[in-house]
Amino acid sequence: MKTPYDIQFETFAAAGGLYDERHAKLYAEFADNLIADGSYSIIYEGVAHACYTPITIDAAPHLKCYVVAPLAVLPDYQRQGYATRLMEEAEQQLKPDVVFIMGEFHHYGKRYNTPHKVGLPVKSLAPLENWFALALTEGALDGIKESTSSITGPYAEPRIWTHPSEQV
Repeated sequence: MKTPYDIQFETFAAAGGLYDERHAKLYAEFADNLIADGSYSIIYEGVAHACYTPITIDAAPHLKCYVVAPLAVLPDYQRQGYATRLMEEAEQQLKPDVVFIMGEFHHYGKRYNTPHKVGLPVKSLAPLENWFALALTEGALDGIKESTSSITGPYAEPRIWTHPSEQV
């Protein structure tokens, strides 16, 4: 059975475009570091992996929130619903109020579509329109005008929040 490191590395090594073997190693090591730090890790059917790291909405610290990353599906299994089923399984197990993810609209905008004004947990030039949320508790983000957020551990490293071209 493949490890989280294997799934992350193989996925990003094969991704092409912005990603190369340096990114594959960075994200695979990032996943291992998150797991060692206590983030929730899920492998789905041996072909998909993600980490869920606790994040605090500073204006609503009572909410149980996570940020998803890294998320990877082995190349031969992409576009077959594995990522969605992985996220659904993780959400069922974790029972969060809100889940956040940073990424591209074409990947996450349909699923993570809850409007919000929660800022990134680290200083970053990443565009906020790429910071998506999914409220799993109805109305969880209602009434939160604007808020900062906080995170600890490996995900607090600013480099992880930069564009892939700036990460390696």
